[in-house]
Amino acid sequence: MKMDPTLHNAAVEGNISNGDFSLAEYLKRDEENPYQVTPTGNTILHVAAHYGHSHFVAEVLKITPALLCHQNKKNETALHVAANEGHVEVVHLLLSIDEHHKETLMRMTGENGDTALHKAVRS
Repeated sequence: MKMDPTLHNAAVEGNISNGDFSLAEYLKRDEENPYQVTPTGNTILHVAAHYGHSHFVAEVLKITPALLCHQNKKNETALHVAANEGHVEVVHLLLSIDEHHKETLMRMTGENGDTALHKAVRS
């Protein structure tokens, strides 16, 4: 499902609520539908991780923890994206969320076989 521009802008700006917009409302609506994604398959978690908005990432994961392991069209998780961009705070947050998913997340590879650690080292 294509991402709503309002939702995308909120992730880019790190805006959890503003006027008529409420992240929680958008995400609760998404639970009944497939996740909204950009043309490259990024969820709002990927977008927020790209821009380094740790507070936004934390809020998304509180409401929709399943997005943690969601992969885009390059098979990258939000952890790959944050590591690639050098957003240490977001990486730390993503790894501290769920002990159960940490090992899985650390082993997940993108389309070129890179783990998030590979991305972090290169950045």
